[in-house]
Amino acid sequence: MTDFEILALVRRLERCELSPREFHHRDHLAVCAFYLYSSDLETAMNSMRESLLRITKHYGLKGYHETITRFWMERVHERMKNNECMARFVERLQAELSDKDLIYRYYSREALESAHAREKWVQPDLKVSRLR
Repeated sequence: MTDFEILALVRRLERCELSPREFHHRDHLAVCAFYLYSSDLETAMNSMRESLLRITKHYGLKGYHETITRFWMERVHERMKNNECMARFVERLQAELSDKDLIYRYYSREALESAHAREKWVQPDLKVSRLR
Protein backbone atom coordinates (compact mmCIF):
# COMPACT_ATOMS: atom_id res chain seq x y z
CA MET A 1 0.00 0.00 0.00
CA THR A 2 1.15 3.52 -0.69
CA ASP A 3 0.78 6.36 1.81
CA PHE A 4 -2.09 7.67 -0.35
CA GLU A 5 -3.87 4.29 -0.26
CA ILE A 6 -3.46 4.12 3.52
CA LEU A 7 -4.91 7.62 3.92
CA ALA A 8 -7.80 6.73 1.59
CA LEU A 9 -8.50 3.58 3.64
CA VAL A 10 -8.56 5.57 6.89
CA ARG A 11 -10.88 8.20 5.40
CA ARG A 12 -13.26 5.53 4.08
CA LEU A 13 -13.32 3.89 7.52
CA GLU A 14 -13.91 7.19 9.31
CA ARG A 15 -16.72 8.15 6.91
CA CYS A 16 -18.33 4.69 7.14
CA GLU A 17 -17.84 4.23 3.40
CA LEU A 18 -16.14 0.89 3.96
CA SER A 19 -18.21 -2.25 4.36
CA PRO A 20 -17.15 -4.41 7.32
CA ARG A 21 -16.68 -7.24 4.79
CA GLU A 22 -14.10 -5.08 3.00
CA PHE A 23 -12.17 -4.25 6.18
CA HIS A 24 -9.72 -7.11 6.74
CA HIS A 25 -7.01 -7.76 9.32
CA ARG A 26 -4.31 -6.22 7.09
CA ASP A 27 -6.46 -3.08 6.80
CA HIS A 28 -6.82 -2.84 10.57
CA LEU A 29 -3.01 -2.94 10.80
CA ALA A 30 -2.68 -0.15 8.23
CA VAL A 31 -5.16 2.04 10.14
CA CYS A 32 -3.33 1.33 13.41
CA ALA A 33 -0.08 2.44 11.78
CA PHE A 34 -1.69 5.61 10.42
CA TYR A 35 -3.06 6.62 13.81
CA LEU A 36 0.25 5.81 15.53
CA TYR A 37 2.20 7.86 12.99
CA SER A 38 -0.15 10.76 13.74
CA SER A 39 -0.03 10.66 17.55
CA ASP A 40 0.97 8.87 20.74
CA LEU A 41 -0.33 5.41 21.68
CA GLU A 42 -3.27 6.54 23.83
CA THR A 43 -4.49 9.13 21.32
CA ALA A 44 -4.11 6.58 18.51
CA MET A 45 -6.02 4.02 20.57
CA ASN A 46 -8.83 6.54 21.10
CA SER A 47 -8.96 7.29 17.36
CA MET A 48 -9.07 3.59 16.51
CA ARG A 49 -11.76 2.93 19.09
CA GLU A 50 -13.90 5.84 17.83
CA SER A 51 -13.56 4.75 14.20
CA LEU A 52 -14.43 1.13 14.95
CA LEU A 53 -17.37 2.08 17.17
CA ARG A 54 -18.65 4.48 14.51
CA ILE A 55 -18.54 1.90 11.73
CA THR A 56 -20.05 -0.89 13.84
CA LYS A 57 -22.89 1.43 14.88
CA HIS A 58 -23.39 2.56 11.28
CA TYR A 59 -23.81 -1.05 10.13
CA GLY A 60 -25.77 -2.15 13.20
CA LEU A 61 -23.04 -4.54 14.39
CA LYS A 62 -21.77 -5.36 17.86
CA GLY A 63 -18.22 -6.21 16.86
CA TYR A 64 -16.05 -3.78 18.83
CA HIS A 65 -13.69 -5.46 21.30
CA GLU A 66 -11.44 -3.30 23.51
CA THR A 67 -8.91 -6.00 24.43
CA ILE A 68 -8.40 -7.22 20.87
CA THR A 69 -8.08 -3.65 19.59
CA ARG A 70 -5.50 -2.69 22.23
CA PHE A 71 -3.58 -5.94 21.71
CA TRP A 72 -3.08 -5.19 18.00
CA MET A 73 -2.41 -1.48 18.58
CA GLU A 74 0.36 -2.38 21.02
CA ARG A 75 1.86 -4.92 18.60
CA VAL A 76 1.98 -2.24 15.90
CA HIS A 77 3.40 0.34 18.32
CA GLU A 78 6.22 -2.04 19.37
CA ARG A 79 7.35 -2.39 15.77
CA MET A 80 7.48 1.29 14.86
CA LYS A 81 10.78 2.77 13.77
CA ASN A 82 11.03 6.55 13.72
CA ASN A 83 12.80 6.81 10.39
CA GLU A 84 10.69 4.33 8.41
CA CYS A 85 8.15 5.66 5.92
CA MET A 86 4.58 4.65 6.69
CA ALA A 87 4.01 2.63 3.51
CA ARG A 88 7.12 0.53 4.11
CA PHE A 89 6.16 0.11 7.77
CA VAL A 90 2.66 -1.08 6.85
CA GLU A 91 4.09 -3.56 4.36
CA ARG A 92 6.40 -4.96 7.07
CA LEU A 93 3.54 -5.06 9.61
CA GLN A 94 1.26 -6.91 7.27
CA ALA A 95 3.94 -9.57 6.83
CA GLU A 96 4.98 -9.84 10.50
CA LEU A 97 1.49 -9.71 12.00
CA SER A 98 -0.47 -11.51 9.30
CA ASP A 99 -1.46 -14.37 11.61
CA LYS A 100 -4.76 -13.22 13.16
CA ASP A 101 -4.54 -16.15 15.56
CA LEU A 102 -1.41 -14.71 17.21
CA ILE A 103 -3.67 -13.31 19.91
CA TYR A 104 -4.60 -16.84 21.00
CA ARG A 105 -1.02 -17.44 22.12
CA TYR A 106 -1.70 -14.83 24.80
CA TYR A 107 -5.42 -15.20 25.50
CA SER A 108 -7.75 -18.13 25.91
CA ARG A 109 -10.92 -17.93 23.83
CA GLU A 110 -12.90 -17.81 27.07
CA ALA A 111 -11.04 -14.71 28.23
CA LEU A 112 -11.52 -12.92 24.91
CA GLU A 113 -15.19 -13.85 24.66
CA SER A 114 -16.00 -12.37 28.06
CA ALA A 115 -18.12 -9.24 28.22
CA HIS A 116 -15.48 -7.62 30.41
CA ALA A 117 -12.77 -8.08 27.74
CA ARG A 118 -15.04 -6.50 25.13
CA GLU A 119 -15.51 -3.38 27.22
CA LYS A 120 -12.17 -3.00 29.03
CA TRP A 121 -8.53 -3.97 28.53
CA VAL A 122 -7.80 -7.40 30.01
CA GLN A 123 -4.26 -8.68 30.60
CA PRO A 124 -3.29 -11.90 28.77
CA ASP A 125 -4.25 -15.03 30.65
CA LEU A 126 -1.91 -17.46 28.83
CA LYS A 127 1.39 -15.75 28.07
CA VAL A 128 2.31 -12.94 30.39
CA SER A 129 5.89 -12.29 29.32
CA ARG A 130 6.66 -9.56 26.79
CA LEU A 131 3.97 -9.47 24.16
CA ARG A 132 5.71 -9.95 20.82
